[in-house]
Amino acid sequence: MDVKEKNGQKIQIPAGTFCGHNCADGCIYWNPYKRDGNKRQYCSHYDSYYYPYERQGCLSYKG
Repeated sequence: MDVKEKNGQKIQIPAGTFCGHNCADGCIYWNPYKRDGNKRQYCSHYDSYYYPYERQGCLSYKG
């Protein structure tokens, strides 16, 4: 679990980290070579297809 402090308050996130990145920044769940008919790439975490910019700030990102 990650614990962050902001203004003296702790914020806990139960799983993963909120990173502000998107798929194209190297997310382990993103497969740029598996694409649908609209050329969106596959995310195995959400079992769906996205354009990388659609997942900006994704909570599932793991480095």
